[in-house]
Amino acid sequence: MSSNLRQRSVVSSYICTHPLSSEGFKFALFKRSQDVSTYRGKWAVCSGSIDPKDKSPESAAKREILEETTLSDEDISLLRRGKPFRLTDEGLKTEWTIHPFAWELKTGAKSIKFDWEHTEYRFIKPEDLESYDHVPQLELGLGRVTVSTETERALAVLKDDHESGAQGLALKALDLLLEMVKGDELSQLKRSDEFWREVRWRAWHLAKNGRPSMGASIEAALFKALDASAKELSVNGAEGADKVPLSKLKSTVESAIESRITTMQHRLDSLAQKFVQFVEQDLKAEEGGNSKPSINIVTLSASGTITRSLSSLIRNSAKNGVDIKLLVLESRPKFEGVALINTLLSSFNQDSEIQPFLKVEIFSDASIASVIQDAQYLIFGGDKVLPNGSVSNKIGSLAAAALAKSLNPECKVVAVYETDKIVGSSFEADHHKVEFNDEEEVIGSWPRSGAAGIKNKRKEGWVVEIKNAYFEWVPEKLIDVHISEQGLLNKEDILKLGNQTGELEERLFEDL
Repeated sequence: MSSNLRQRSVVSSYICTHPLSSEGFKFALFKRSQDVSTYRGKWAVCSGSIDPKDKSPESAAKREILEETTLSDEDISLLRRGKPFRLTDEGLKTEWTIHPFAWELKTGAKSIKFDWEHTEYRFIKPEDLESYDHVPQLELGLGRVTVSTETERALAVLKDDHESGAQGLALKALDLLLEMVKGDELSQLKRSDEFWREVRWRAWHLAKNGRPSMGASIEAALFKALDASAKELSVNGAEGADKVPLSKLKSTVESAIESRITTMQHRLDSLAQKFVQFVEQDLKAEEGGNSKPSINIVTLSASGTITRSLSSLIRNSAKNGVDIKLLVLESRPKFEGVALINTLLSSFNQDSEIQPFLKVEIFSDASIASVIQDAQYLIFGGDKVLPNGSVSNKIGSLAAAALAKSLNPECKVVAVYETDKIVGSSFEADHHKVEFNDEEEVIGSWPRSGAAGIKNKRKEGWVVEIKNAYFEWVPEKLIDVHISEQGLLNKEDILKLGNQTGELEERLFEDL
């Protein structure tokens, strides 16, 4: 980076139709007016500088789109984010850091109304871009938000999966990448460096654009599989890939992915063991080791990690004659708490030796204040963990943790997750973004009369929004204990693991 060049960070937004729609991927191209300061008369996409007040590049992109086109959240949704890149314009003595995004037009979106920065616009296919006199390297940004047909379909599988937990999605992402490694598109490549580059791009998009709110596990699974391949072949980024025979490169990548799948499937056992050890040692400390206490636990949502941990604790406690009361919030709108109980009890296979020691109570989410008052532990999983120790989990987790602290300070708030959930610092800029999902999941549990009434009120012109948020953040200050497959984690451990995650990503993708 030259010190003689002006540094500018900008967003570049490709407003588009969905790639799998009947018309395929088309994006809006705008002709810049003579009133702008740079690239007058050139064709470009909606772009602009990132201001200090912008919370993240994504926020800046949405602001610019609103200013330049009048399109808002009601008209567009984020289809894909591209990997940022740099380009230098010596004529302008500027080095640009460009953050590309693709924004899909929603059904019923209003028409674009451009401002003074543009004189006209049109929707074009990617292959037609070369016929336009456009701003420098617009095709490079386009290439970072468009993917192959196989990758597009794989991304759709992850985006549409609202049943799997974080680990389930990570395993699915590994399976999808493995299918692509063995698939038709990559089999057409004849050079090792091309194959290695394409595999990494596909993994990057699956990690960043498959299901961002649960992306930590997906990223860790994919990136660690690629890292194992790189170490096996002594490949650093793109360097060295061309010296590896293509057949060996393919088989190594396949083996690394399969090995990662096997590792993930068995790692929950270690985590469950660490959770049981914590509870037993904690109870001994509380009781002085002189009696067999009962255990009162509150939890919510459906998590493979929590289910396995509870199963191990219940089995072990029953053997020792310890009673457990499990209080579970139903976790609307999909009643995941009910699903957790069904899965948990099915794992015991009607074991008569466990039944006398386990009592399960299911509560409405609104009952959390009364439920938490007698609890010894509030436990929940983590779909994503920041280096500062804050944990993202099912909506309702924050309320439960906050109420535990205010109403029952003796209750220990325990986050249980695999270390793969810990992300690098790059996540922190936009971690407060909320994922909203289909309102029908909420409406579906209402009485018919209530749902019909709201529908009619909307027809009358009333603005009634039904928000279905899936995840929220629990600040580190509300969490007493972090448990992973490595054991108890303190703040320094979490920060170190987060830094390692960031370093791994940089090592794998720095050259892309």
